[in-house]
Amino acid sequence: MAALALLFLVLCNSPVVFLVNPGFRTEITQIGLDYVRQVGVPVLVNELKSISIPDQSGSAHVPVIGGIDYSFTNIRLTQFSIASSALKTVASTGIEISLAGVSIAASANWHYSNHGWIHISDSGSADVSASDVSLTAVVNLGVDSSGHPTVSDKSCSFVIGNLDVHFHGGASWLYNLFADNIADGLKGSMEKSVCSAATNAINTEANKSLSTLPLLQKVSSDAEINLALTQPPIFNSTYMQTLHKCDFIYTPDPSDPPFQPPPLPPTNAIASFSMLSVWITDYVANTAGFVYQKAGVLKINITQSMIPSNPLFSLDTNSFKEFAPGLYSKYPNKALQILVNATSAPYINITSSFINFTAPGEAVFYVLVDNATKVEAFTLGVVMRATVRAALAKSGTQEIVTANATYLKSDISLVSTNVGDIKAASFEVLVNFVSHIVLIPKLNKYGATGFAVPVIDGVSFVNPVLMQGPGYVQIATNVSYTPSVHQAEKQFRYVHLDELKDEKEFV
Repeated sequence: MAALALLFLVLCNSPVVFLVNPGFRTEITQIGLDYVRQVGVPVLVNELKSISIPDQSGSAHVPVIGGIDYSFTNIRLTQFSIASSALKTVASTGIEISLAGVSIAASANWHYSNHGWIHISDSGSADVSASDVSLTAVVNLGVDSSGHPTVSDKSCSFVIGNLDVHFHGGASWLYNLFADNIADGLKGSMEKSVCSAATNAINTEANKSLSTLPLLQKVSSDAEINLALTQPPIFNSTYMQTLHKCDFIYTPDPSDPPFQPPPLPPTNAIASFSMLSVWITDYVANTAGFVYQKAGVLKINITQSMIPSNPLFSLDTNSFKEFAPGLYSKYPNKALQILVNATSAPYINITSSFINFTAPGEAVFYVLVDNATKVEAFTLGVVMRATVRAALAKSGTQEIVTANATYLKSDISLVSTNVGDIKAASFEVLVNFVSHIVLIPKLNKYGATGFAVPVIDGVSFVNPVLMQGPGYVQIATNVSYTPSVHQAEKQFRYVHLDELKDEKEFV
């Protein structure tokens, strides 16, 4: 179970089928499963040493004494080792876990009573050892209607090659002569009970735990990201895939965005040679833009203090005499402010060669009549276009995809005016200037915060490669795992709405 838990946490996983393209897909190959086994088996061994073993009871025939009922209680593992193990996918089913050459030593209390008309009973302690033990279990992995991962037992086999019992206390010198008789009965009882207990643990306890996994990761007081599965995991003979919704949600007014994730391509060669591959679609970033737009934080107030000193230009009506003559005529020698506001959600489009960014908005020019009064002069429609370069970085213990934008151009149009004729095309130089020195640096500040790839504490990428294709970026990587000292819930790092609201330039 520990190996399975680690696998789930690394990947983030009923027969319910959701016909929805994922925003985020992961793929773990047999190479990755081998690594999960490598780091998971020691965790499994360590956990098993402290598990509570059910009491065992049965009947046996002992020479001299006759038929007896026996019980072993307070069973405590003192030694546990695994010679070999395997973790692999089972096509169209799930995961097979196998352990072989297992050796176990335990101590217990024993008690027996006979079946004769003269009642005889005795008790004491015992040492129990088992060798050449093997376990094979196949587990189905699925998803429930809420997008939580599910597990169910498909098959289980538990075989004890040899089991020895050595009694202490009471008339143990006598019972040890016939310990094999009791060991045979105990062996059969344990072979039945272990798989029964494992099935119950998987079907009941594991699902109970999985059903409480937090699918909604807090981004801010007003936003969350939804990591729910969109369909059951996919298995073939060489890999397993999990498919996640991975969209941002505006919690005061949750609603689906007016667009869908693009279809993702089949797996590729570079994924097959990596432990883990992750596909992140442009849908994820576009839902973030959709949420930020709904929250009303995609606006910035540009003032003279934000513009580098320039003898040829200042943010006042004097600088606009030629292409907004009515502005200067009505408000001579007055300072200006520009409110740049998104009119619809910004969006990106990823291709094999480029990541294109488009931000539809408007620039509202205000005249500062006096210290307490400003009036709206005119409004320009501005559609800003940029290219974006994605890269991988590490922030503390988190793996993040960062973005850096390069300004291309803006399409400019006149929306409204209160100061007469406005030559909108003449504002291109100003818009380009403001975009270069204010808007793009602001975007890149938050682009550097990036998107945190959902992995658990302790998991790090090793030699990752980032690629892009139509509608997605792909990360193919090996991983390393170091158990975290603190098991607190991981907080993923994204651009917080609260930070945007707190920006003093934002209004």
